[in-house]
Amino acid sequence: MKAINYLVITILVCNTACSNETQIKRVPSDYQTIALAVEQAVEGDTIILSPGIYHENGIEINKSLTISSEWILSGDTAMIESTVIDAGDTILFTVITDDVEISGLKVINGDHTFDLDARVTIKYNHMVNNKDAISMESNAGGYIGFNLIENSGDDGIDLDIGKSGTDIIVENNKIVNSNDDGIEIRLFSDPNQNIRYDIRNNIIIGSKKAGIQLISYDVYTGKVFYVHHNIIRNCKTALGCMDGSATIEDLSGALYMDEAVYFYNNTILDNEMGATGGNNIIAINNIVKGNTVGGFKRFGSYSVVTNNLFYNNKDNNFVGFSDSLEQYDNISTIDPLLDEITLRPVHSSPCIDSGLKELILYGITVIEIATEEYSGSDPDIGAVESDGENSINN
Repeated sequence: MKAINYLVITILVCNTACSNETQIKRVPSDYQTIALAVEQAVEGDTIILSPGIYHENGIEINKSLTISSEWILSGDTAMIESTVIDAGDTILFTVITDDVEISGLKVINGDHTFDLDARVTIKYNHMVNNKDAISMESNAGGYIGFNLIENSGDDGIDLDIGKSGTDIIVENNKIVNSNDDGIEIRLFSDPNQNIRYDIRNNIIIGSKKAGIQLISYDVYTGKVFYVHHNIIRNCKTALGCMDGSATIEDLSGALYMDEAVYFYNNTILDNEMGATGGNNIIAINNIVKGNTVGGFKRFGSYSVVTNNLFYNNKDNNFVGFSDSLEQYDNISTIDPLLDEITLRPVHSSPCIDSGLKELILYGITVIEIATEEYSGSDPDIGAVESDGENSINN
């Protein structure tokens, strides 16, 4: 099988759950099937699958477990590629209990393959030809990181987190060729949900609809979104906000969506539209280049657009903007001069050290770039720092 780039920076192999050999259950040497191992396991056990191809589905996880390949013991990513579960066009795991980890597996041919209704950790998996590869339901939250998700029939990651859910971090994933959205997020209609979404350092390529889609139900929910240091390219739109619970991306934007979206230090290339907005999009330090319909569209009255670099967006960087939003100090008509492979600014790029460290509105710091995200005197504009120390592997 071909080698896969999992965006691995550092692998922390194993966890406290497999520190005691008596807590490890092995498939197939101890249990013939994954389902039987899950049924017989107790809280805190780690189930490790040996290399092979497994044909299983419909497994409910109602206790705190770790399910992984031998990758979790060795850190050898070849173990991920050689440990394959074919979910047979249906759900593989339904998780209804907090503190479950699913990691180090190659999973193919599922439908809502990881069906998650609890606070979970999903990391270092390779998911291919699933409908929704990872689907979070109303009680969900936790962590989704370092996964490679390819050729999803619908969405790569579907975040249907409702009022009873918890905060979510989605980072360092590579999502390629989703038939609908790379990441789809429903806001739902309950007020006072107050859930935080951190979506950072991901690469999203080739989604037929949105790279990241936010679906408003026209009710203010208190949800807040931090979307930063992502590379999004060759999608219909990098960020797509939708009104009225609509899910079919039409580049219309969301006139009734008031949730705050902090959209900064992203590199947005070669989509149809760079981003469609709601009423409260705070956009700084983004590179918006080569989008064939336009740059940013329909950002509403409470939005701020400053210190972004726009280039070659069909001479139409701002479409349908509210007259009352704050729009200043953006750069246009200057090539960002990016390396074609890494998307890192080259030596003479105008992006280098040209980003804002923070954005203060009405005396309140609303965005502050962490010092570990940049190495010069100031952040670069875009997702990838010029010296490569904080770069995203392409």
